[in-house]
Amino acid sequence: MLLKKRMLFVLVIGLLQISTFSQSKKIETKTDTKLAKVLDYFQKKGNKEQYAAASFIVSNISIHYSEDVEWLNKYGKQVDFKVTEYKDIEQATIIFSRLKDSIGMIPRNITVKDSDVIDSKVLINNIEMAFKSWKENPWSKTYDFKTFCEYILPYRSLTEPIQNWRSDYQMTFEKLSLGLTDPSDPVELCSRILDNIKHFDFVLKRFDPKPLLGPNDLLFWREGNCPDLANAAIFANRSLGVATTFDCTPHYAASSNRHYWNTVIDNKGKHIPFNGNQDLPYVYNAVNKRLGKVFRFTFSAQSNNLPSTIPVNEIPDDLLKSKNILDVTSEYVDVSTINYVFDPKVSSKVSYINVFNRGNWRALDWAKINNKVSIYKNMGRDIVYLPGVFVSGKMSLENYPILLDRKGVSTILKPDPLHSFSAKLSRDNEYKNSYTDHNPFLIVKGEKYRLYVWSGNWQLIEEKIASNDNEIFFNKLPKNGLFLMCPIKPDFYERIFTVNPDTNQITWY
Repeated sequence: MLLKKRMLFVLVIGLLQISTFSQSKKIETKTDTKLAKVLDYFQKKGNKEQYAAASFIVSNISIHYSEDVEWLNKYGKQVDFKVTEYKDIEQATIIFSRLKDSIGMIPRNITVKDSDVIDSKVLINNIEMAFKSWKENPWSKTYDFKTFCEYILPYRSLTEPIQNWRSDYQMTFEKLSLGLTDPSDPVELCSRILDNIKHFDFVLKRFDPKPLLGPNDLLFWREGNCPDLANAAIFANRSLGVATTFDCTPHYAASSNRHYWNTVIDNKGKHIPFNGNQDLPYVYNAVNKRLGKVFRFTFSAQSNNLPSTIPVNEIPDDLLKSKNILDVTSEYVDVSTINYVFDPKVSSKVSYINVFNRGNWRALDWAKINNKVSIYKNMGRDIVYLPGVFVSGKMSLENYPILLDRKGVSTILKPDPLHSFSAKLSRDNEYKNSYTDHNPFLIVKGEKYRLYVWSGNWQLIEEKIASNDNEIFFNKLPKNGLFLMCPIKPDFYERIFTVNPDTNQITWY
């Protein structure tokens, strides 16, 4: 068995070398020799594993880019302002305010391809340091080459600015590896690292409007938004050879907003979730809210990604435009397949399946349309979904939603206006489940509320004034409907629900 594994490993490395050798030839003829220099360096060094790792990076670098911000003065000329050049955030903030008052400071978003700016020396150093962490640390011994390439080796995580970060993170966090109870346990080291970066603050806004902070920026700011903090954990862990992933749900399926978190891979290959720098492995509950989809970011391009199927400008959600996301929903929740038949008039190549979030139906996943049928795989249960197609920059939604229940049974929620019922809506009547989905449902005496049912769009059923707190009566609710109730001025956090016509029990989605 061991001999077979070694032969397979040699074969994989050989294939990587062959495919990337041809890739390096294209690089030399098309652009410059920066990436070819990286391959040439490791080929001359004679380390086949390191050459295979360099090949892995080079063959996937074309899909990666940075989203950054450059500063302009009021005349449109670039201003050389970098936060990390100052002593601390307080000083940087003071200088920034002075510049803004004197010359004006206007941010301009820029996108930079990695292949255009990557430094061969930085990339070589990153590969060698990553290998050293993987090969020489006891907690990394069980990671195979594929795990190393995807979750330790990469010089970047998402679309943050490229920075030479690995040595700074090693110097900052390597002391935490001393005195481990079990030196072979990467989860223990990960937990220590997270305890150390718990003082990094969560913030939604800062004067630097970069979508994501770079790794060295994170060490300087010691604060960030949700993906920033997940990235801080990734850079710290990977710098010491702890395989760490970036997972996310694009939209909660029965709550508002979205979420990003991490997993650490233990010495048995299992992914243990944790929440950035907040909730430790074995403590964090990643499924406290209902999840329709969970994606994991890899460095390598994944097969059959959506941007390889249709043009990027025809894709409605930024996450679905990514070429390097892996569907890992089944690692978290029970899943089922939904088959949906579209009208013969639909001409789109792909369709989308949506969840209701922040007042709108939002694309969660996609599927090809073959013979007018879309097959949506690995869908989380106990969720209401709505298929649609994206045409001319707008989602064209289907008439009737699909309820995928806890057992994986699909039901079309087609309202029946010929069979209606009256209901008292109250939180006292709601079905209690184990989730902590956010639902701000509140009925206040004297306030006016509108009740809608979905039938191709939100159709108004009735408008009523609540005669008491926490209860309101409506008439003529169609059976088998999906409902939405809002005050006159909705805050877009209202949730959709079904109502049992016999008991008036509300079930939220």
